[in-house]
Amino acid sequence: MGRELNNWIDTYIEYTDSSESPLSYHTWSALSVIAGALRRNVYLQWGLGQVIYPNMYIVLVGASGRTRKGSALGIAKEFLKSISSVSVAPESSTGREAMILAMKRANNTYEDPVTKEIKNQCSISAVSEELSVFLGQGNITYLANLTDWYDSKDEWEYESVGRGRDRLVGLCLNLIGGTAPDWLQSMIPAEAVGGGFTSRVIFIVEERKRKSVPKHIMTPRELELRELLIADLERISKMIGPFRMDREAEELYTQWYIDEDTKLSNGQPVIEDPRFAGYCERRATHIRKIMMCCSAARSDDLIITAHDFHRAKEFLAQAEVHMGKTFGGLGRARNSDILENIKNFIQRMGISTRKTVLAKFYRDITPLELNQIEDTLKGMGVIKIKVFPLEGDKSYTWINSDD
Repeated sequence: MGRELNNWIDTYIEYTDSSESPLSYHTWSALSVIAGALRRNVYLQWGLGQVIYPNMYIVLVGASGRTRKGSALGIAKEFLKSISSVSVAPESSTGREAMILAMKRANNTYEDPVTKEIKNQCSISAVSEELSVFLGQGNITYLANLTDWYDSKDEWEYESVGRGRDRLVGLCLNLIGGTAPDWLQSMIPAEAVGGGFTSRVIFIVEERKRKSVPKHIMTPRELELRELLIADLERISKMIGPFRMDREAEELYTQWYIDEDTKLSNGQPVIEDPRFAGYCERRATHIRKIMMCCSAARSDDLIITAHDFHRAKEFLAQAEVHMGKTFGGLGRARNSDILENIKNFIQRMGISTRKTVLAKFYRDITPLELNQIEDTLKGMGVIKIKVFPLEGDKSYTWINSDD
């Protein structure tokens, strides 16, 4: 029996067309649902012993009540819960101990079609409408654990309360959540931003909802699409075995990797904010995971084609247009006085660095506010910014002699 739909993601977008949530929220929710259905059943062998699974960490960022994050996440959760073989973390699974228990309860077995081994997996999807509740406030230990879990290790040992050392076998966490930008500062301490956990997250940033829908009643077409989506998601959840890239996809990916690596080495990352330096280094892993989901969306053949590569690249590129605003305090007015002072300082110096500017103006501005001023000055065409990811710094060069 074949698929009901030509492409699961395209149909999901059609199904959610009457929703107020932005298109990007639904697109990445669809990718997360597919990743959650696939679990550890599928993988991409990479390099010397490296195995990549399709699980992702996706965070929808937008002002509370304005962008309809909860609506998009609610639809995604409904589809995940419709598949009996997929474990979805309970609403109460907040914090390290609760998530470990939820993953332990999700334990099941499957047969690897290549090795014929019976393997264990503790695969689970977490959908959190309020990521601040899921992560807690500045919980460094939990963030470190989430960083470990992203790589879906074969075994993960931990200290359990009252039982000493315990372990999870075949761990795989797929996470999608929502947050307002202001909450990120309290959830993720400054020392955890840039590497570790945040480098593994794809942030989807929007500032407003897509449309106004005063009242929505499910149409016969939407009811039909829902049934078709569930039927094909059930098939996706039964896919098992290794993905492989066809020749054209591998050639395209290889060239993309070389081009992007060259830009990164030349101080031209896709996102200039140094807090995304770790993310920029990890983009190749992100795109491999997305390619697997794009392939699974259209076929059971476990082959990544040129079409899957192009689509994955497009999805990621669209997300990265606004990703740099993640930590920037969306919708806040800039302080015009301090902006003018910084502008004048850079003009006098000719060239300066982010660290120098922060050291001079630390009484008047926060690092988040400086990000906004950078964007303004760059948009005005008066400075050129170069990023030095290894040093975690930037240079500002004055390029406008007229004032």
